[in-house]
This record gives sequence, structure tokens and C-alpha cells, in this order.
Amino acid sequence: MHTSTLTDIVGDAGGFATRQQLRRAGATDRDLTRAVRSGDLHRPRLGWYSNLPLDDDRVTAVRVGGRLTGASALFHLGGWMWDRPDSVCVSVPPHAARLRRCRRSRVVWDPVGVRERGGVAVVSIADALVRAVLEEDFEIAVALCDWALHQERLSDAEFSGVLARLPADARGIADWVDADSESILESVVRTRLRRAGFHVTSQVPVGFGRHTDLVVNGVLGVETDGRKWHADRFDADVSKDMATFIRRRIPVHLSYDLITEHWDVVLAAIEAAVLMHRDGTAAGPVPRSRTLVRDDLSTGRTPGPGRGRDEATGRRSTHGRSRPGRRWRLPRRRPDEAHHSWSRRRELAQRHRAQARAPRGSALSPASGHTGHDHRTGAKDSR
Repeated sequence: MHTSTLTDIVGDAGGFATRQQLRRAGATDRDLTRAVRSGDLHRPRLGWYSNLPLDDDRVTAVRVGGRLTGASALFHLGGWMWDRPDSVCVSVPPHAARLRRCRRSRVVWDPVGVRERGGVAVVSIADALVRAVLEEDFEIAVALCDWALHQERLSDAEFSGVLARLPADARGIADWVDADSESILESVVRTRLRRAGFHVTSQVPVGFGRHTDLVVNGVLGVETDGRKWHADRFDADVSKDMATFIRRRIPVHLSYDLITEHWDVVLAAIEAAVLMHRDGTAAGPVPRSRTLVRDDLSTGRTPGPGRGRDEATGRRSTHGRSRPGRRWRLPRRRPDEAHHSWSRRRELAQRHRAQARAPRGSALSPASGHTGHDHRTGAKDSR
């Protein structure tokens, strides 16, 4: 069998194939030896052949004796994260034997059911998300949930299954997830502003099929620009800014560097802009005292050792301290706009389905005196 044919077979199998699979396809031991000596294939583990680069995290996982999981798996699949994880998280089943040690690898032991899902070198997205949500910082955990729902990698039912597998005190993360976010910049900025006490709505229409990334307290239109303006985008961006002004909102553009390196300046500017706006929100501008109490929002992380101290007593505070095995704890303050979160929308969808199935004249039927429309959900489209 020609080496190119072997390479195609391994590629079609997901980048990995066992000796038995290749022998069944018609390859001989001499063909396999020739492919390895030529460099077209390599053996990450005894009995396994691959055509992937040696520095690929999937190769590391198979070399160890398991599959990618957690943040390593989601980063490989395109999940919203700032950087490649420092270590390669490798999932192995109980009673796994003959595991190899590899640089940067970290072995975790998962139930047998995890082995039955996913691919040859990567666990299922749901299994990887359960682990990543608990191991990553809070804002990245929210961003990964946003990514899975926005990219339709998980259905609502599958995401509900992910939440059910989380510890009880971590399931409230659903109130912070918004499938409308279209990038990690939008997701992280939304989470940080909500933790600071602002009312934030994602992807608000401004007419002609255009949307503002985030609207803060109804008065700021925030655009998270992943790259600098270019000449071919200038007119479209200015046109959107004009539409934002017409709706009596102040347009604000945030770049990657501002969000990741100068968040303190961004937060101070947003606080000042909201306070200066003559209308504010329906409830008035956010009091400055409310926005000054935050959980180390310059980095988006919860306070670590030595930083979470009570100002009055000087003693270390237990609020914000993460649970063992977890890098975050749910913030004390829930989002003000809970009806824009994934959990609120799912609740409304289930209520509407129940009303549609209810017999006419019953308490759940819209014809019994209630229209069945929740007017709070109209706030997003009316702005």
C-alpha cells in the first residue's frame, strides 16, 4: 500500500489509527514501517499511528494513554479562551494502566461513561465543559458556556445536563450565560460590567440588520473591536455610531488591548460616562458607591490569598474565596437583567410551551385573561 494512501486513511480516522485498523484496510507491517521511516506517520503510542504534528495536544493525550478534556479540549475545538492552557488535561478511565508521563500533561480520572462519548482523542464537548467550568476563572467559564451555546455546539437540553452535573452552588452560572454573545471580548466585558453592578444587554438592534454589541444601562453602546478600524470598515462603523447617537446612546469602542491590559481605565470611563448622561436609566444613573465595590475586576478574577481582606477588621474575608478544586465562586450579586440570561429565556420558553399545550379556558391558557407575553423580554428589542 502506498504511503499517501495510509496517510489518507489515518486522516479520515481523525488523525489516529490503530495497527489493527490499518491492517484491516490492507496495509502490511512493511508498509507501516516505511511510512514511519519516511516521516509521513509516527507512533505516539505502541500500536497507534498518527499524521498530526508532534506538538499537537491530541498527540500528547494519546501518548499518555487518554484523551483531551477540560480547557485543553475546548481550546482545540475553538472555545473562547485568551491563551492555550499551560498544561494538557488528559482524561483516562478508572483502572487505566501503562500511562506514560509527558511534559505539560496532567491526568484526570473520569467515570466509565465519559469513555463512551466523544472521539478517539477528545472527549465530548459536554464532558469537557463540565471540567473546564470548574477549573477556569469565572469570566472564562462564562465565555466557554456562551461559546458552546452561540456556536450551537450544545443544545439547550445538553447544556441543562451540563448544569445538572455541576455542584449545586455552581449551577447559578446559568444566570450569567448569554448565547447572544458573539466573541470572547463581548462575553468577558459583559461579565465584568455585570459584576460591577451595571445593566448590560447583548446584541441590541440599531436598524438595518445592525446590532450594538453591548448596551450598558441603556445609555452606552459598547462595541468590542477585535482589530483596529480599517478603511473598508470605516464608513460602516461611523454609520453605526450615528445610529447609536440617534437612539440617545454614547458609542464606545473597546479594543483587545484595552480590555486585557487597561481594564481599570475602561471601567472608570464607563462609570463616568453613565453618571454624566442626562437621562441615565429608568431607575436613574448607577450610584458611584455601588460601582466601587467589586471583585478584583481589573483582571476579572476572584480575590486570591492575601487580597480578600475586610477593610474594617483587616481579617481575610471568606467571600469570593474559591472552593477546593475550583478557581471561582459565584459573585454575591446576581445580574440585574436575569431575563436576558440563558436560564431566564429557557424558563420563558417552557412556560410558553406549557400554555400552548394547556386546554382553552384553563389557568395556563392565554385566553384565561393573560396574554402569555412577558413584557420584560421586549426591553431588548425596543431599545
